[in-house]
Amino acid sequence: MSRGREPENAEVRDTSRSRTEADSPSTERGTSADTTDSITTQIPASVRTTAPSGERHRSTHRQVYRDRELEYHLRESEIAALIEIGKFRTVRPEDLVEYQYDGDRDGARRDLRNLTAEGLIAKRTLYGRKPGQLLTLTRNGKRLIEQSSRGRVHTQQAFHRGFVKPREARHDAALYRLYQKAAEGIERDGGKNLRVVLDYELKRNLYRDIATLKNISPQERAERKQEIAESHGLKVVNGKIPLPDVRIEYENRDDEQARIDLELATSDYRASQLAEKAQAGFSIYAPADEAGPIRRALQDAHLMTEILSL
Repeated sequence: MSRGREPENAEVRDTSRSRTEADSPSTERGTSADTTDSITTQIPASVRTTAPSGERHRSTHRQVYRDRELEYHLRESEIAALIEIGKFRTVRPEDLVEYQYDGDRDGARRDLRNLTAEGLIAKRTLYGRKPGQLLTLTRNGKRLIEQSSRGRVHTQQAFHRGFVKPREARHDAALYRLYQKAAEGIERDGGKNLRVVLDYELKRNLYRDIATLKNISPQERAERKQEIAESHGLKVVNGKIPLPDVRIEYENRDDEQARIDLELATSDYRASQLAEKAQAGFSIYAPADEAGPIRRALQDAHLMTEILSL
């Protein structure tokens, strides 16, 4: 569900709604738009409660981090939580508990309360279909983690902040769970040094190159478009360049650079959209309760591709 308005000559496939790097207001240190306790009460008891593995979840030691005139007292687990939220822009608290805290709800509650009090994360409550809470970095949180993540993540890892429209926010939050599903397989096969690349980053870099395709013949434009797509690890499909929701770049067991492009499909997708994503070579996942209808839509389009259940 890649988002963003296409430049007139871009001819990049983008099958959904407008999206920008959101600029939600920064929350001042020690304050929050909502009460800090309300962030953690949404973490359900159904999340697995296996004891956390490793000292980083249990440690109460706080280290001082300074950013300009501000000073923060944070645990290693709190820095790790900021990194995870920033990689994906938006994360559900319950998913953070399951994957980052190994089911340790109390540890997550403690850390999220402090990160909110420090003004480093903000939360939003969604209503209607699939209600729940979402977390994102504040402006201060993003700046801090960009300075403090060296040695903890891939050197080219980008961080994002801010909320987008509710429908897009729900979709974006689900990408964290999608990533975990795919990353588990990558690491099981010996992959390491994973980097998350969201559609926003892919789109920005692609548009920069596509913008150069002006004042040239249609044949040359088509040839150059193919070259540009290949240089970004993408394909031209029906004259367009489809973009995945998220890309994972990593080193395989032979220390070679590899990547996988992931798409989170929902029942809102048209058969033509699914067909283009499949032809582009993306690994397509769907929520468990929507996987069946999506598989049938692909069969109706006479496409044979695997739809993985999330």
